[in-house]
Amino acid sequence: MLTLLPPAKIRKLLLICLFISSLPSVVSAQNLFLQTIDICNPSNYCMDCGDVKATCDQFNLDYIADNINRKYSLKEAFGSITFQVLIDTHGFPCVYSHTDNTNSPLTADLIRFLNGNIWKPAKIDGKPVNASVNVIFRFAYGAISGRMLRMDLDQLKPPGDPVIYNTQTYANPSIKNYEFITWTRYNSPLPDNVSKYCAIDKADVLWYATDKGLTRFNGTTFDPINEFNSPFIIETAIHNITVDKDNAKWVYANDKIYKYTDAGWQIYDFQKFLASGVNNILNSRHGDLLFATKTGLVVKRDDKVVVINKRAIKELPSNNVLYAYNDSHKHLWISTSKGSIMIDRNSIATTFDSDKTPLRNVTITGAVEDEKGNIYFSLVDYNNTTGDDSDKEGIAVLKPNGKWLHYTDKNSGLPSNRINTMLYDKFEHVLWIGTDKSGLVRFDLNNGWENYNNANSAVPGFKIYQLVQDSKGIIYSTTANGLLRIRKK
Repeated sequence: MLTLLPPAKIRKLLLICLFISSLPSVVSAQNLFLQTIDICNPSNYCMDCGDVKATCDQFNLDYIADNINRKYSLKEAFGSITFQVLIDTHGFPCVYSHTDNTNSPLTADLIRFLNGNIWKPAKIDGKPVNASVNVIFRFAYGAISGRMLRMDLDQLKPPGDPVIYNTQTYANPSIKNYEFITWTRYNSPLPDNVSKYCAIDKADVLWYATDKGLTRFNGTTFDPINEFNSPFIIETAIHNITVDKDNAKWVYANDKIYKYTDAGWQIYDFQKFLASGVNNILNSRHGDLLFATKTGLVVKRDDKVVVINKRAIKELPSNNVLYAYNDSHKHLWISTSKGSIMIDRNSIATTFDSDKTPLRNVTITGAVEDEKGNIYFSLVDYNNTTGDDSDKEGIAVLKPNGKWLHYTDKNSGLPSNRINTMLYDKFEHVLWIGTDKSGLVRFDLNNGWENYNNANSAVPGFKIYQLVQDSKGIIYSTTANGLLRIRKK
């Protein structure tokens, strides 16, 4: 029996998944995957088209897999290889592109089998047409298996145009200083384009969480989290993730809290405090782990767990906690579905019911602090159920002298008021803002506001969910249209 590579090499090299183009199915096919084979002519081939799509019987794919399993040792291999196959009107195939950047002998064998396979052409109104289709071979349990892989046409829709309420003109002089690169489920092994949560660990590995699975990205290679290296199946919905001071990863999935360290995965044992559901997992700058739940804020400090709710703090507007933040003065800000409070180091609570601050009738959704002690809070009007632009939202700024500022699209360079995420860039000393409708905002505290979106830049869309930064200054942004990396040139 011929062994393709040592098991460790196989494990590393075969972690390649679906790589699909965002072209509509009615246009001519082009290479979907990075590794192309030039003997095929893709002209006049449509993408996964037809009321009867091009296909081959599962029996034939099982036959190919059986031959590969008998030839190669795959005991520790996991991952996948995807192939784009052009099928003409007579059913003759030609493998045009694939995802194995090692171009291994195993891949060469799969290409040979696919090109010799029996295919059925696509048909439109009963007439055969040239079509491009995809086949995925997965490695699991020491064996390989294959199946047809259809394109998700719903996710091929363009993101649409950003909504800009601000009437000012954005010159964007700094945009030329950045390299924007986007990964999607169509050009990488990302499980899904939409991600609301991600985290950077101390090794600068990005943990990318979606409703269709979790993956790691070290800047070069994507490493899927699945049943072979975690308690999760490959398509487990991940609802939150953060990294604590000890570099442990905390994941909320399957209504449970999981902790991952070098020793492996474990289900954490204080589930009774989280039975109502977790809204957010947050890592305090002082080392505490904060769980925002529907019945209060659960604070984990080393081996101690404290619950902050209306029974403990009568000033808390609601037990439904959405967000929490520790500032540099050891003040704890707690945001609920009915407003926010601040608890100082002496356990004295301050409420914000008067018109003296921008926090009245809003809830805090995020907070960051610069080196001068200015704290920036993103706001949501909890009485606004229409989703329309509200001037109560935007960004509130608490100055070190105790005075407040309130930036909106009416009095500043914000393009719109609904903010999903903020990041203070300690390398450039600017504030990055991810909006819900208008893309990215770069706020230079000295030189003004810039707005980058899919209408004026390589930013993949206008809905930005989370911003994180690694130790080298590279910024990652999760969006509704893929994973964006922003790197200074």
